[in-house]
Formats: sequence, structure tokens, C-alpha cells
Amino acid sequence: MRFMVFVRSPGSLAARHRDALLRAGVLLDAGDLVPGACGVSGFWLIDVRSHEEAVERVRRIPLPACVVEIRQVAVV
Repeated sequence: MRFMVFVRSPGSLAARHRDALLRAGVLLDAGDLVPGACGVSGFWLIDVRSHEEAVERVRRIPLPACVVEIRQVAVV
């Protein structure tokens, strides 16, 4: 199952912490988005077995003062 993880934070954290997901072999893509009203945003596209695994993998990454959204990607 593929999940898009959006990270909104005061600073660029998505790019710095993607290495943990890359080492785990679940990272498909990552990037930073254009800064918006809520601060800097970034994303990770991961491929894991379940939503619970996606949440657990993101919880292992120290993301202070961030808003994280995990959404399943529809595969057609």
C-alpha cells in the first residue's frame, strides 16, 4: 500500500529525515513543497504493508513542532 506523508513545520524537516525511510527500503519519493501560510511543507511517498505500519514508521522519526498528515494513495 502506498501512502503520502505530508509534513508541515517551521523549517525544512522532510528532506533531512527522509534517510531513515530510505534505509528502511520504503521510500519511493520525497521533496519539499513551496512555503505557504502554515510554514514549510514537504512530503514522503512510502510503500508499506498497512496504515498502521505507515504511522509507526513516521512516529520513529523525531518531528518536533510539526503537523503530519498520512493519506493512502489510490493505485489505479
